[in-house]
Amino acid sequence: MAKYIRFGDDFLDRLRSETDLPALIERDVKLKRAGQSFVACCPFHEEKTPSFHVSPDKHTYRCWGCGARGDAIEWMRNKHHMSFHDAVVHLAGVCGIPLPVEDRDSDEDKAQRKRLATLYQALKEAARVFSRGLAKSPAARAYLEEKRALTASTIDRFGLGVVAKGVVELMAGSTSRDALLASGLAAQRDDGEIYDRFRHRIMFPIHNETGNLVGFAGRSMIEKPDKTPKYINCPETEIFHKGRELYALHLAKPAIRSGRVAVIVEGYFDVISLHQAGDERAVAPMGTALTNLQVRRLLVHADTIVFAFDGDAAGRKAALAAAAVLLDEMKDGKSARFLFLPDDEDPDSFVRSHGLEAWHAATEQAVPLSAFLADYVAHGLDRNVPESQVKAAEKAKAILARIQHAELFGRAMKAKLEEIIGVALD
Repeated sequence: MAKYIRFGDDFLDRLRSETDLPALIERDVKLKRAGQSFVACCPFHEEKTPSFHVSPDKHTYRCWGCGARGDAIEWMRNKHHMSFHDAVVHLAGVCGIPLPVEDRDSDEDKAQRKRLATLYQALKEAARVFSRGLAKSPAARAYLEEKRALTASTIDRFGLGVVAKGVVELMAGSTSRDALLASGLAAQRDDGEIYDRFRHRIMFPIHNETGNLVGFAGRSMIEKPDKTPKYINCPETEIFHKGRELYALHLAKPAIRSGRVAVIVEGYFDVISLHQAGDERAVAPMGTALTNLQVRRLLVHADTIVFAFDGDAAGRKAALAAAAVLLDEMKDGKSARFLFLPDDEDPDSFVRSHGLEAWHAATEQAVPLSAFLADYVAHGLDRNVPESQVKAAEKAKAILARIQHAELFGRAMKAKLEEIIGVALD
């Protein structure tokens, strides 16, 4: 067990400033935006009129009714009954801030810190290699600047790069074999030889919510690859978990929190094009199905999530899967909308062809979650055929069973679905 030294003022100041206090408090208390601050009924005493205020800029909370006040550390101490030490350790883990430790900590602790530092360093060095590769590749620059219409500032903001030769050879002199494997930059054959995981690919750095580089995704520079996937990600590592991260959330969070709306799209280029066009609310999963953890993390910052899908059958299927995850996490006061794009359009092509104003209009007019679910239940329903009603009722009950944290929304959906089907769902 590590023995921690006294926390210095610089460390504590950094911890307070990097902790997302509204997000932390909203795990326990429903906050409502009021200008630049948030308000709620105080969790420390009974009241009907909200007097509890949270200031993101000052990183503090205060109740004008009972006098409770403090910062993130005091919140964990008072609300969760933690010691000062445990509160600091917990918050440092949430923020990804390394704890100061004494030299007397265990060999295991030292080894872990050294291992993680090596992983982060390997990824940073790889990012530099990929950036230099882009500067030396006219074909890759033409692809990004001409075909994808990305500006130099956008390419720089997202840290895009290219790898042709691979990192095993280019980083052999500066990075150990173990670090290349543990970071996901290289893979190992049965005979023990290691090889490049990424080759001839446009590279997308992946950061966690606090902005730390934790992995990469790569898109093939071959337009129609026969044997290799168009996109590949780093594998799961000690610091990269596909089901946790959302691409560009560290860049999108200010815009999401400002308007309390997040936009989820499917592709990395969708995110980048939308940000470049002016919609910085866009994020994307890691090329996999949306997870409950990803939705929970977004709902801390947003009251509404807008999903953009293809308008074909595959898009409808993906929307249904996303709706199921949403229902698991839905709370009263939260909402979602589903945008189904025209054939052969994705957010990248849509915003480039039609512009930001048309994109914003499309997201505002997207189908509400409740209407999407109602259409799903009503599809194929014949109220004159009891068997058809039973089939629809089974779909409706499956939907309602997932709504465990939004009592009012659940009651409203039940009434709406009963009206559609024509039978009680008791």
